[in-house]
Amino acid sequence: MVRTITLLMLCVTIGLTVTQNPGVKIRVTAKGVDYAKNVARASLVPLLNNIRLDDVEGRQGKTSYRLHNLRTSNVRIPNINMHLNPGQRGLTLSLRNFGIDIGLDYRVSYRVLFARLTNSGGVTVNFGQVDLTVTIGIDQFQDTSPKLVARSCSGDIGHFNIHFHGRLAWLLNLLRGLFRGQLHNSIRNKICEVVVNAVNNDAANKLRRMTLEADVGNNVGIDYRLLAPLLFTDNYLELHQKGTVFWKAARNDLLPVSPSAVPAWGDYSNMFYLWLTEYPLKSLAYIMHTRGRLQYSMTVNTLLEERRDFLSTSCDDSLCVGFLIPKLSEEFPNSVVALNITSRKVPDVNITTSGVGMTFYGTVDLSIPSAGSVLVANVTVSFRILANVRNDRIVGHVNSFSTIIESLHSVIGNVDLTVINNAIEEGLTSIIIPEMNAVADVGVKLPLINDLVFQRPSFIYLDGAMIIGTDVQYQGIV
Repeated sequence: MVRTITLLMLCVTIGLTVTQNPGVKIRVTAKGVDYAKNVARASLVPLLNNIRLDDVEGRQGKTSYRLHNLRTSNVRIPNINMHLNPGQRGLTLSLRNFGIDIGLDYRVSYRVLFARLTNSGGVTVNFGQVDLTVTIGIDQFQDTSPKLVARSCSGDIGHFNIHFHGRLAWLLNLLRGLFRGQLHNSIRNKICEVVVNAVNNDAANKLRRMTLEADVGNNVGIDYRLLAPLLFTDNYLELHQKGTVFWKAARNDLLPVSPSAVPAWGDYSNMFYLWLTEYPLKSLAYIMHTRGRLQYSMTVNTLLEERRDFLSTSCDDSLCVGFLIPKLSEEFPNSVVALNITSRKVPDVNITTSGVGMTFYGTVDLSIPSAGSVLVANVTVSFRILANVRNDRIVGHVNSFSTIIESLHSVIGNVDLTVINNAIEEGLTSIIIPEMNAVADVGVKLPLINDLVFQRPSFIYLDGAMIIGTDVQYQGIV
C-alpha cells in the first residue's frame, strides 16, 4: 500500500511538473561543467595556499615540543575533473595527485643528563599524491534561487617528505611520526573544511545572486524564478524558469496566456544554451495592451525639433504629411497635424525558424486642431525583429515591417489607400521605428550570474523559441 501511494504521489508530481512548461530554459552541458573545473582550480589554489593550522604541543619521553605557525604554500593541482552526478543532483569535483607544502616553526626542549637543551628552527613538509573528492549538490532556497551545497568531502594523502637544517635525526623521526598520525588527519580534514566552506559560502553566494527578476521598463518586470528543482542528466543540467512578464503594481494577476512546450534541441557542442520562448513576449504584449501602454502620440511637442516638419500640411520637401497626403495640404494649408496611434487588440507574437515576428493591430487618428479628426484608419503592422546579445542583456531591433490598411474614415473625401499607406510607412521609418529601436537597444537582463561573459554567441530560431548557444567565460575570480 505504501509503495502504491508513493508511486501515485510521484506520478502526480511528475504530472504537475510537466504541465508547467517553462518560459525560459537554461542548459549547461558537460562541456560547460568541464570548463567550470578551471574556474574551480583558479578559486581553490589561493584558498589552499593560505590555510592556517592550529599549533601542536606535546611531550615524548624527555622531549617536549611545540610546532607553531603552520601554514600551507606551493599548491600544485595537475589533475582536476568535474562531472555531472545525477544521483546526487549535482556535480562531483575530483582533485588527483596534487601536492601541497606545509611550512612550520618548531621549538623543542630535551634533557641531556642534568642539562635541558633547546632547539628551534623552520621545517617544510612536502605532501604529494593528495587526492580529494567533493560531491556538490544544487538544491533550491525558498525563493527558488539555486542553492549550492557540499554534500560530502573525502581525501587521502599519499606521501610526504620533511626538510630542515641540522643533524637532529631524532627530531626528524619525531616529526615524521606526528605527520603520519595526528597532523596527517588534521591537514586532510582542514583541506576538506576549506573546500567545503568555499562551496557553501563563496560559490553558493555567487550562484544565489543569479538574476531571478529583471526590469522591462519602469513598470514592468520579468520573473525568472525556477519552476522546479534542477534537472540532471549525464550530458547536461537544466534550469526551468517561469519567464512571466508582470505589471509591477499587480504582479500576481493571472494572464490568459501560458507557455507551450519548449522545442527540443539535441546539440551539446556549446557550453551554455538559453531558450527564450514566445511566452515572455506574449505576456509582455498582453500586459502592455491591457495597461494602455501601446499608445503613441506624435505632436510638435513630442518630436525633436529637427523632425517637427513631418507634421506640417505645407512643405517644400517629401518629409511632411501634407506632401504625402496632398488633400490635407489642399483642405488645411499651413496647418500642423497630430497623430495618435492606439492598439485595438493584443498584438500577436511568434517565433519561427525565420526569426521573431510581431503583428500590431492599431488605430491611427490624424487630427488638426481646427477640425478634429480628419483621417482614422485601422491598420495592421507586421514587424520582423532581430535579436542579439550585449553583455548580460538581450537586445533587438526592427529589421523590416509591412503595413495593411483595413479600413479608413476620411472627412476630406476619398483618399487613395496607397497614399495613406505611404504616409504611415514614412512615419514609421523616420520617427516611430527609430524610437522603438532605441528602447529595444536597452534590452532586458538575462537570468545569469554576475561576471559570466558570453563567447561567440549565436542565435538558433525554432518554431516557438529562440536559443542562444554560446561558450562562456567567468571573470569573477580576482
